[in-house]
Amino acid sequence: MDDMEAFDSEFQNQEIWTETLVFPNPSQLDDAGMDYYFPDYDGRWSAQTKRAMKALETDGLELNSNWALERQHWTCPGCHRSKFDVFRKSSNGILLAKLELHHDHMSEEATQRPAKVAGPEWRAALGDGGSRVMDTIRALVVRFDTALVCSECNTADGKAKKLVGADPRFTFVATEIRQFVKATPHRDHEIDIEVARAVWKAEKPAFEHRLALLTSLVDDLFARRLQNRPEGALPYGRSMVDRVGTGETLRKSFWKSARFSPNNGLLNTIKTDFLSRSVSNDTAKRKVPKAPPRAPTEEEYNAFVPLFGIQKWNEVDDDWACPCCCRGKRASMRMSSKKKWTAAIRNVAQYDILLNQDEIGLRERLFPDFANDLHLVERRWVAVCSDCADITTRLRHSRQDLPDVFLTMEEMKSVLSSVSGHAPHDIDFELGASLAFANLAYRQATDAMSEFINLRDEFKRYMKMGADGPEERRLAFKELDFRLKVYHSIDDPQERKEIMAMIKDGNYGGGRKRSKWR
Repeated sequence: MDDMEAFDSEFQNQEIWTETLVFPNPSQLDDAGMDYYFPDYDGRWSAQTKRAMKALETDGLELNSNWALERQHWTCPGCHRSKFDVFRKSSNGILLAKLELHHDHMSEEATQRPAKVAGPEWRAALGDGGSRVMDTIRALVVRFDTALVCSECNTADGKAKKLVGADPRFTFVATEIRQFVKATPHRDHEIDIEVARAVWKAEKPAFEHRLALLTSLVDDLFARRLQNRPEGALPYGRSMVDRVGTGETLRKSFWKSARFSPNNGLLNTIKTDFLSRSVSNDTAKRKVPKAPPRAPTEEEYNAFVPLFGIQKWNEVDDDWACPCCCRGKRASMRMSSKKKWTAAIRNVAQYDILLNQDEIGLRERLFPDFANDLHLVERRWVAVCSDCADITTRLRHSRQDLPDVFLTMEEMKSVLSSVSGHAPHDIDFELGASLAFANLAYRQATDAMSEFINLRDEFKRYMKMGADGPEERRLAFKELDFRLKVYHSIDDPQERKEIMAMIKDGNYGGGRKRSKWR
């Protein structure tokens, strides 16, 4: 049923029905196109944002992803201001358009509690079920779900807690923030300290009870009095209610139609492309004076435990050097804004250029709809320091017009304008942007590579099944022969056999002349 042309019109209305869908490509749209296809959303392209920039007399804009992904007629659940009223001009002349995810800080306490009790490897000690129980415990002790609020309400929560001496693990809910802030269009909030203190005093007993409950439940967890067994669990968390529903039907139908074309990749990246066209961070382009870096003492270095990636940090020796910036483990440690040492060793994806012309020919024969102007070897991982791993992230934040960011290791090195120990890297964002634009072909090339790898692995799985006996071999051959003929338009039976042999042996020459494949 994948090939609609195979059905006579008299059967189409009886056995299947079709609908034509149009998907916008944000990376190719101008401002008017973005307004047309995304009328409910906001961005640097939207009429509402342009109107605010004109009204507040600024040409600089800092608009974050939460703002871009929320509808234009949203109102803050805290201060009740509209989006347009939330726009404000910063002291350095930048228009701020920022919404924040406001969460109960008890969630962080719940996340950290198991490690405080049983160490960083607590998950391994409890097995898979332990993490699921902790998710339930976390849901019990937090008093509100994550809320979307304006940045001023989110900031007012932190300010009020300090002013009234509240426990830092406590968090005001949006309706409580509304009680102690005075909200004015296009301005920061004023805080009524006495009202905030009264709210904290009223909520303190319940907060302390939730802390005690957290301690008790985590103790029960490690005493094996609480369990969540995985036997019989639905795969991938899919409920029975969702089966054969709208989402599953649309997803499968689209995948069947687009799985061997670049359109599948375009749908996967539509959100990334939308944000690239919508988000703005002009503040990042302004130089901020840096404080002199401080090196960790011997005791601080020996006692340091990264917040994430503990195993990878411990796997490498003390004389390890980052292959990008050449700093060692000690030199990569730096003081965070919260006055805590931070560092990590993280993996970045790298792709080598495929040079095997026989494999290139086979890929282009099987997947002709891709651009096929660049062919890549399977992804490999390179361990770098966290500052080098953040190069592409910082570049994406600096240049929101980039639909995608990929840099080779040599290119990552080239954009480092200066490197020093115990400090973030200085990055040449303009050079990085030009290199990233030149590498946009990598996006479709990685999609094409993934399609080929998936096909290769699926064929090998069938071939392994076929080794169990003559009947299994016949069924496997029949299935693979059908796929090559119907999905990849390989009409010649002999050619289909040769392709199967090539994939089985990993020899993509197959005895044919290269021109036959290309």
